[in-house]
Amino acid sequence: MPVSKLSLNNGIILITEPVATAKTAAVGFWFYTGSRYETDTKRGISHFVEHLLFKGTTTKSAFDIAVSFDRIGGYINAFTDRENLCVHCVVPSLYTIQALSVMNDMMLNSTLTRMDIEKERSVIENEIVSGLDDPEEAANDAIFESIWPGQTISQSISGSAEDIQKISREELYEWYSKNIVQGELVVCISGNFNEEDVVELLGENPCRQNQAKESSFSLPQWKTGMHCIKAGFQRQRIFLFYQLKKPETIDSFLQWSLLNAIIGDTMSSRLFQSLREKAGYCYNVFSYVSLFCDSAFWCAYASSSKKNTYRVIADLFDQMKLFFTGRISGDELESARQHICGEEIIASEDPEQRMKMLARLHFLNLPLLSSEERIERIMKISIEQIQSLIFELSIEKQKALALYGPSVPLRQKNVIKKIFNTL
Repeated sequence: MPVSKLSLNNGIILITEPVATAKTAAVGFWFYTGSRYETDTKRGISHFVEHLLFKGTTTKSAFDIAVSFDRIGGYINAFTDRENLCVHCVVPSLYTIQALSVMNDMMLNSTLTRMDIEKERSVIENEIVSGLDDPEEAANDAIFESIWPGQTISQSISGSAEDIQKISREELYEWYSKNIVQGELVVCISGNFNEEDVVELLGENPCRQNQAKESSFSLPQWKTGMHCIKAGFQRQRIFLFYQLKKPETIDSFLQWSLLNAIIGDTMSSRLFQSLREKAGYCYNVFSYVSLFCDSAFWCAYASSSKKNTYRVIADLFDQMKLFFTGRISGDELESARQHICGEEIIASEDPEQRMKMLARLHFLNLPLLSSEERIERIMKISIEQIQSLIFELSIEKQKALALYGPSVPLRQKNVIKKIFNTL
């Protein structure tokens, strides 16, 4: 059934995708808040508030909230990223409105008691310390700071332990009131549900302020070049970034998915076959595209032992030079098409994945096409369109290389930098 987008009288945007044959429904409450919206004195506050939403409301305890989902076989979770905070659930269709009602209560009536705040402050501090012990998480914050130094887009999502200690109950409640209770809200639902009941329940919410769109970010300033970040881990993590123009059309969005599959997103991709299967240099190698409301980048990633760092980088650079010739074969494109279409088909069986894709398209200001419509567009993408993307990337050459791990000897660093500058 078609995707619909409604603007309710109270300012809530409701995006629905009815799936009549489904036996479940996925609901997402999406807010325009995240680490990018935070000031220097309130680092990590969005993530802190996200945790506190589960601690009880004026009518329900934290246990009541947990039981309301556990006893129907559903689940509820949440996450905060750089530009959004999302609370989401998946439940049997029969309980969609019941789940929606509980979530709505969490968004409007959370108590944020001092006792709960202090307990959760300790939990978050432990989460932050665990992240510092995780090389992937630690690397992610460090490399963002290297390509967008000193800018809100590169701020840590959870903040530091020191940041969390400084946030008062009054500041948390003010942030909750402004950004959750009154802030702009997008509700996405996919699966089997009664839309009229959803509209009626959400329509009882108080009017919300369109605050997020009033705040404009300054366009992040990209820092090109080579960045060596010393960290106390044994393996070197290698990131090769290229700044992109944010996709303005659904076709360019899908074209990047195809191109990424060809380069490094699959086991048969160029980078995986070259660096892992043929050379055996590393275990982890892949590529990905990151998109924000005003910025984007493509990244090739590999991790290796210290002794193989130079070999991995040299092979990676060779693959990129070959890539920039624009020689994409028909077989490569067809394999990528089938891969992305297969992912779409598999995701279409999962209401949570459908719901999250619709939200992603909304926040990127792209058309809310169904999975079937996206597949139809993918099958029409030509080699010439993919080659045009490659040419655009090679002309811009807004690239950065970040090494996160053991220190790199000066002589080797100079050789890597010299090769990097030839790309």
